[in-house]
Amino acid sequence: MTTHREGFESPAAVPDLGAGPASVDQATVWVPRRALPGSEAAERTVTIPRFARATRAVVDADQARPAAGKAPEKIHGATAWLDGVRGLAAMFVVLHHCWLIVFPGFPRNSGPWYVGWLLYGHLAVVVFIVLSGYSLALAPAANGHRLKGGWRTFARRRAWRILPPYWAALAISVPVAIWVTHSVSGTGAGIRAFFVHFSMLQIVVDTERPNGTFWSIAVEVWIYFLFPLLLLLRRRLGPVAMAGVTVVVVCGLKVALAHTPMLATKYGQLSPQMLACFALGVLAADSARAPRIAGRRVPLLGLAGLLIAACVAGFTVVGSEDIVNNYFWVDVLVGVVTAVAFRGLAAAPTSRLRGVLAARPLTTLGMFAFSIYLIHVLILETLWFHLVQDLASGMAALAVIMALTIPTVLVVSYGFFKLFEAPFLRARSWADVRALRGRAGGGQPVPHRVA
Repeated sequence: MTTHREGFESPAAVPDLGAGPASVDQATVWVPRRALPGSEAAERTVTIPRFARATRAVVDADQARPAAGKAPEKIHGATAWLDGVRGLAAMFVVLHHCWLIVFPGFPRNSGPWYVGWLLYGHLAVVVFIVLSGYSLALAPAANGHRLKGGWRTFARRRAWRILPPYWAALAISVPVAIWVTHSVSGTGAGIRAFFVHFSMLQIVVDTERPNGTFWSIAVEVWIYFLFPLLLLLRRRLGPVAMAGVTVVVVCGLKVALAHTPMLATKYGQLSPQMLACFALGVLAADSARAPRIAGRRVPLLGLAGLLIAACVAGFTVVGSEDIVNNYFWVDVLVGVVTAVAFRGLAAAPTSRLRGVLAARPLTTLGMFAFSIYLIHVLILETLWFHLVQDLASGMAALAVIMALTIPTVLVVSYGFFKLFEAPFLRARSWADVRALRGRAGGGQPVPHRVA
């Protein structure tokens, strides 16, 4: 039985995103519109525009031709739908936490049955992790399944992408948790929590949590260390064997440690099933073609729909308490379903679902989904404990807290994104960040170094 972190602890993300939503990644990133040719030592002066979408993906020739009426695909590229998924997953986490703060007794559903689906916000983290594996595998797929520039370059870029907004959110979360929401017991506990979380040790070191979403960021970071190993397995064994070996090892250790409670608890704190989900995402990204059986393409989107319906029916029959207590196995199952859906979307460039996910509102939401994930809990708890808690209860409270939280989270998260994410998506060094801020809005030439 999986030990489940209660409250805001376990239902996360992503991240990242992927993180898990920390997954504006090697596949889809915000960069200056003009490419910068030349070697690493080269330096050019370019004009930095506001933002432009650049997408690196490996697609079939038929996918490279935009379908009629698919304006979002033309504008954002063949992987724009990933941003739509990212945005929806982040907002599902927000809705889940709204439900969680109104209706106590998790993992039991103490609210009306028709909002019981909001109980499973943790599964959005699984989507973030699969999405992260999928996105990060696209660029290596075009490079013989090797990291361009090696692991050090990959690690540096991931750190540059994730750590600045994460550390900024941590610096805000600790004082808010101490003096506003009182989710941390005091200044001493807050300082200790800050340094533990700053070092990404929150999943192995017991400490108070200033922000319940941070656990998944640490999980995704340790997965990054194993990403080169997954690519090695992909080169040596093939994509299916790579994913199969990862799932078998992760699940085998779970079974093997079941009779040693202390080791099982430590193993569970790492959320190792997320590594299996990440590997499934890598598998899904291996090709943009649907597999064939007896010469016919497998209808992956239809299969994913059937699997989702089966999961919903199973969750209803089994009940939320047993589902949550067995999240390890449920996460792997949901990871499989998500990977099938992603492969299906990649293989169906003209599908309406992919067009909806690639539409501008959802891709815009996905652009700052990591910021939503990082700071929404602070906004939600502040509004609840200092305004809504004493005004209403039950469904009325849920309606009020959602009506207040959602727009506030969107506005504040976008501002957070502009301050702590966007500069690090447009620049590759601190010198570039300072130059961008010094010339903000002026469109003046900025030295840009190729990383």
